[in-house]
This record gives sequence, structure tokens and C-alpha cells, in this order.
Amino acid sequence: MIDHILILAAVMIVSGVLGGLVNYYQMLFTEEDPAGLARCLILGLCGALLVPVVLRFQQSDLIIEIQGDPSRLLVFTGYCLLAAIASRFFVFNAARRQLRDASIARARVEHLEQEMRAMQLELDPLLEHEIEGDPQSGATLDFQEIRKLDDNALRVLKLLADGNCVFRSVAGMSEEAGMAENSIARSLNNLLVLEMAGKIHSRMGIRWFITDRGKQVVSKRSNAVA
Repeated sequence: MIDHILILAAVMIVSGVLGGLVNYYQMLFTEEDPAGLARCLILGLCGALLVPVVLRFQQSDLIIEIQGDPSRLLVFTGYCLLAAIASRFFVFNAARRQLRDASIARARVEHLEQEMRAMQLELDPLLEHEIEGDPQSGATLDFQEIRKLDDNALRVLKLLADGNCVFRSVAGMSEEAGMAENSIARSLNNLLVLEMAGKIHSRMGIRWFITDRGKQVVSKRSNAVA
């Protein structure tokens, strides 16, 4: 009886190892996993060792019949090898699930990084507007460039500086000042070239803001008028 159990155990172990190796070499070309061999061997052994339990559930007398008919051992060996090879589906599904989860996590991280970069671009002008800078390290004014500004550009620059919102829309400034939107757009583009205004692409569309150079122009004009 002990010899019979030892033979069955040896058959299950050998079948599990062989099935694990078959699975590993089948998956080697599609899955790159440093622990793939160990995982295939362990699952192959587990699958082969579960064969007696499956036979028990099916109320099969195969294990007992092997004692009277040694040829039945070949059938048992086939079951064990089949169970070991079938464990590949668990390895394959687990690897696919890990790759899918990793891809989803990577996509989420990239999406968050994009949102953070967009948020930073939106917050930088707001911080510059709210935080007082050092006059000595601020942007220097080129009065030759200031002279290039027409009345519309100066008026738009004043709208950006005195508005209730840091980021303003062309439509909002057009309604407030009673100017045509295309005229405001031309002035904004001129101010953008002179680095007196900037724009961001927010969720609500393009919004414009005044830069430090633009604030200096408004300040100089206000002092000149005063």
C-alpha cells in the first residue's frame, strides 16, 4: 500500500514538473516574467496534486484500480499531466491581469501628470498677479515698444489689469469695453508679442492675463496721467 502511494506521488510530482515546464516554454515567447518558471512549476505541481481530489469528487475508483491493473497508471499519469498543463490558464490570466492593471495605473498617472501641468500653467499667472515681486528683478521696460501700442492696446491692457478676474475672455472684455471682439483679439496678440499679456488654454477656452511687463506699463501710464 505504501509503495502504491509512493508511486502515485512520484507520478504526480513528475507530471507537475513536466506540465510546468511545458507551460513555461509555451509562454516564454509572449510573457517576459523573471519569476515565470517558478510560478509555472508551482502551479503545475498544484494542478497535478489536485487530481486525486477531483477523482474523489467524481467518485472515480481509478486510484484503487491501478493496484489491480498497472496499465491504469498511464491513465492517471495523463490526468496529472493534463491538470498540470491546464494550470497555464491561471498563469496566463494572472499575468494578463497584472499587465492590464499596470497599464491602467500608468494611464491614470499620466492623466494626473497632464492635469497637474495644466493646473500649474493656470496657477502661475494667478500667483504672479497675487504675489508682489521685487521691482529690481522685474522685467525691464522698453519704451520704444511701449510707443508701438495704440489706444486700443492700452485700453485692453487696462481691462486686463483692472478686471475682477485674473483670466479674462475676449467676449467679456468686448462686452465691458464696448469694443469689437476682433479689435480686442488683435490688441491681445500685439500685447502677447510684447510680453505684456499672456494666455492659457483652460477648460472654458482661451483666457488672457496681464504680465509683470504689462503691469509696469499700466503703472507708468497711471503715474503719467496723475
